[in-house]
Amino acid sequence: MHECMLCQRDMKKSKNQFGNGCINNIFEFLNMKKPARGKNKEQFLYRSIMNETGISKINKEQKIWLTDRYLTYQYLDQLHYGNFNKLKEQVNADIKRVNQIEKFEEMLSTKKIKLKEAYDLYKKERKFDDNLSKLSDSKYEENNEKLKLLITSFSFIFNMYKNKNQYEKNSFKEMQYTFWQTVIEIGGRYADFKIAAEFLQHSLEEKPEDLYFSEGKIIEEIKQQEQFQKIISKIIEKYGNNNKFVFDSNEDKDFSISFSNRDLYFAINKAELKMIGKKQNENWNLKIKLHDRYDYTNFKKLDDYYFDTSSVPKSIFSSTLYNLAYYSMKFKVMKEYNIDIQFEWNDFKVVE
Repeated sequence: MHECMLCQRDMKKSKNQFGNGCINNIFEFLNMKKPARGKNKEQFLYRSIMNETGISKINKEQKIWLTDRYLTYQYLDQLHYGNFNKLKEQVNADIKRVNQIEKFEEMLSTKKIKLKEAYDLYKKERKFDDNLSKLSDSKYEENNEKLKLLITSFSFIFNMYKNKNQYEKNSFKEMQYTFWQTVIEIGGRYADFKIAAEFLQHSLEEKPEDLYFSEGKIIEEIKQQEQFQKIISKIIEKYGNNNKFVFDSNEDKDFSISFSNRDLYFAINKAELKMIGKKQNENWNLKIKLHDRYDYTNFKKLDDYYFDTSSVPKSIFSSTLYNLAYYSMKFKVMKEYNIDIQFEWNDFKVVE
């Protein structure tokens, strides 16, 4: 089987190194004028690259090897996610000594990266940038299915289990970081997920410190949640018979702390709760502690879980994104940290 040197597709009976589509794409990529009709495109490409590099007096095989390394360098030079400077130096060193090479395997940089790998990574970056631009485009705010499909299209940068190329892994990690920055922007600006966006941003730091809250918006948001008020009321109903009680959710698993508010749900869902209560007249004075570990350890099925069909911006933290965050945690793009919230809630009135 004879494969195209760039895309490695079977060219059947062709004696050329590149398929016709690939050779045309190369001329376009290099911003190089194609030869007049009828002239051999590959030979023209070889001569053009020799002129560009100032290399002459090389045999047929060396022309092919020079073209391989030159194209590899040019694709690497267009990449802006990951650091390829050292690798480009190695490729460039092989280019300069191509006239001394007797076997392709003697080119040291070929052991680090193949032409097709550089080409594939270049295409993936172009796809990523195009999708990122669409994700930032406000026209997707009103189309739920398009946004969900678009978010799913980023999944290739999170699939690194089968990829053994460390350069591509590093590149994908930087793409993930950039992706989450866009999610934070959309989640905070359009969906009003300010708390979840803040916590997500914190997880992207190199070494995020634990967070502690004793006042502020997050506590006010928690107090306003009817679902949380009902959970507190049920705890009081069970433990408050002697006008005072101590509660620990680690000892009583019947009470799961979660929030119907999506911002809080994705920020501190299923937190541990500790509470001390003392009855004051008909109401209760409470000391409340919430503890959560910011992580995405439980992979969710890619369905419509928490995907709001009425508002696309409010769906930005759908289960699809939850699962992508799961992989970012695995690859240390996002990091885990503790969240502790402590406050007093005086004159709490039990709700039905």
